[in-house]
Order: sequence, then structure tokens, then C-alpha cells
Amino acid sequence: MVRENQLAAVAGVLLLAAGAAAAQTEPVAPNAGTTIFGTADIQLERVQTTGSTNPAEDKLARQRVSNISSDLGIRKIFNLGDGLSATVQYITAISLDSGSGNANGGLWANAKDSFAAISKNGVGTLKAGRMTGAARWNSGTADFSPAGAGPQDNQGPQSEISGLTGAAPLFNVRLDNAVGFESASFGGFSVRGYYSANENKSNATPASGDSLSDDSFSLGAEYVTGPLTLRLSAEQRNDKGTLNNTTNRKTQDTDYKIGVKYAIQPNLIMGFGWDTMRFTDNSATGTQLTNLSRDGWILSLRYETGKHVIYGGYGQAANARGQLATGASFDSSSTGASQFTVAYNYKVSKELLWEVFASQVQNQSRAKYDFDSGSLSAGAGSTVTAIGAGFRLTF
Repeated sequence: MVRENQLAAVAGVLLLAAGAAAAQTEPVAPNAGTTIFGTADIQLERVQTTGSTNPAEDKLARQRVSNISSDLGIRKIFNLGDGLSATVQYITAISLDSGSGNANGGLWANAKDSFAAISKNGVGTLKAGRMTGAARWNSGTADFSPAGAGPQDNQGPQSEISGLTGAAPLFNVRLDNAVGFESASFGGFSVRGYYSANENKSNATPASGDSLSDDSFSLGAEYVTGPLTLRLSAEQRNDKGTLNNTTNRKTQDTDYKIGVKYAIQPNLIMGFGWDTMRFTDNSATGTQLTNLSRDGWILSLRYETGKHVIYGGYGQAANARGQLATGASFDSSSTGASQFTVAYNYKVSKELLWEVFASQVQNQSRAKYDFDSGSLSAGAGSTVTAIGAGFRLTF
């Protein structure tokens, strides 16, 4: 009943947003030919980990060629008249640095935002497919890296939880099997909501463990006025087994996030992000965790003059908090971390961008934070360092 009520709440918020937005009109593009677009982003990096509690887990300095969120997309927009339009979009990640790709897929890697959509002027867009949920959308608010990926992405303090959960958190991962609504803007205010279906719901009588329903709910809101952008998001992912890496227990993962951007001057922008995650597993036993949570924040700046862009950020993840199935409090000491990033971009043209960066994650003795993208499987207590240079081509 709780989850049905959550779904009803999501639908209610979206309907209210659609009604509020109806007073605003937006032009619809005429029918156009199929658009093919993409990104090729490649970097040469020097990476290492040092100072691990277990020295055998350290990784000596090495060079690597890294693919930074390269992709290929196809999009078609249809003008249906009466303020209606339809969009079909397919985007796949591309493996520039390796022939193996994901699951031996060669050049082709994971699908990105791929969906069919119907839009109404002054109301918004209804989507179905694979898409970015509100938590992932908000994660990039204070991240000024061009691709939102690679070691120069400063999202680690908000996207990870010290390696303490049995499986990796999913809040920075796209929603599969989803439907979503993104409202038009009304007075600078807009909302979005997504539901990821429970296609893997358990049979009436599961062979073992709990009866699962693996759906997800994701809500976001944005307010833009003058130099200020404010974003709020809340996301809940059910029965993913994240906390203790299980497949037959009822679990719940939640994330709440605040993102702020403020243009101090037209060419100087400040970003701030705050995030709290919580994971629960009420069927945990013995010394397993029944709940775990942590808070994290980042502060960033971006300055642009002519063809030159400088950006950087600093963030911290606080010590985790939790409780064991025995009822004892979880020892969360020394489970925090910090990250700093500094980078320079040179915009040769609208298609070509040169990139140089340095980034470092500093873990406390029991923490295993890593780069949000391009991770090195950091050992507990390690310092993770990367410096690199490359270029980004878009078309």
C-alpha cells in the first residue's frame, strides 16, 4: 500500500505541474530530417593510488588512455500540429579506448538516454524508455566538467558511500524500463518525475526470501530566476539489495539532493551541491547492517574569458552512520573522504575543446572513495590521484 501511495503522489505532483505550466506557450520545431550527433572525448592520464591501509592494494603510477563519455545519437522530431510534437531518440555510449566495450560489445557500449516522447506546448513532455532520473540530473548541478565524467568530474563525495555497501549505489545511474514527465517552465519553476517499472517483481510464492517489487520513484524540481538556479530531487529505489548485496530481501535506497548554481558575474559561476543517502535492509542478520547513511557536499567555481575556461571544486563526504542487525551501532569512524579538482579548457571552436586537469581523492583510514567515473578500485585509506590532458570533439 505504501508504494501505491507513493506512485499516486508522484502522479498528483505531475498533474499539478502540468496544469500550472499550461499558461505558458513554447514554439514547436517543424518536422526536420533525422539528426545524427555525437561526442568523441579521449584523454591520456597518469593515475595512481598511494597510502592504502593495506600496501598491497596500492597501484603504482601508470598511464592510461581513457574514453570520457563518448557517444553517438540519432534524433527525429515530428510536428503533429495543435501544439503537439513527438520525438524519437537513441543514444549509445562509444568505446574509443578499447575494442572490448561492455560485455564484449566492441565499439558499442551501454545505451544512454533512449526514449520515445510526446510534447505539448506549455505543458511538458511525456517520455518512455531509458532516461536520466532526478538524482542523476541534480548531480551535475555543481559539476562543471564538460562531460560530467572522468576523474575531473567532482561528484564522488555525492555519488559514493565509502565502499561500505555490498553493491555500488545506483543514484547516479539512469532509470531503465521507465516512464517520465518533464514539465514546461512556468515563472521559472518546473518539475519532473519518473517511475521505473517493477518488471522483476517476485512470483506469488517466491522460492526463498521476501517477495520483491523492484520499482523506483524519482522526483525533481527546478527554479530559475536571474543568476540563480535551484534544484531539489528525491529518489527511492526499492528491493535492489544494495546494502548487503542481496537478491532476495526487501530493501530500500533513498537519496535527497540540493543543487545550486549562481552567476556571480556573467563569466563567473559558483556551484554547490548537498546530498544524503540512506540504505535499509530489515532482513539483515548477525553483524550485517540494517541501515547505513551518509551526507556529502561539494563547492565549485567556473570562470570563462574568451576561449579560456578554468573550473575547480572541493567536496567532502562525512563519516557514515549505521546500525547492525544485533542492535549495536555501526563503527563509522574514519569513513569520510575529500576530493579536489582543478581543470583548464581551451575552446578552439564550437566543435573542438582541449582539456587539462588534476584531481585527487583523499580517504580516511577506513574509506574507499574513488573517482565517480574512471575509478581505480581504491583501497581503504588510499589517496587516489589523476592528472591528464585530452580533447573533446562534438558534432
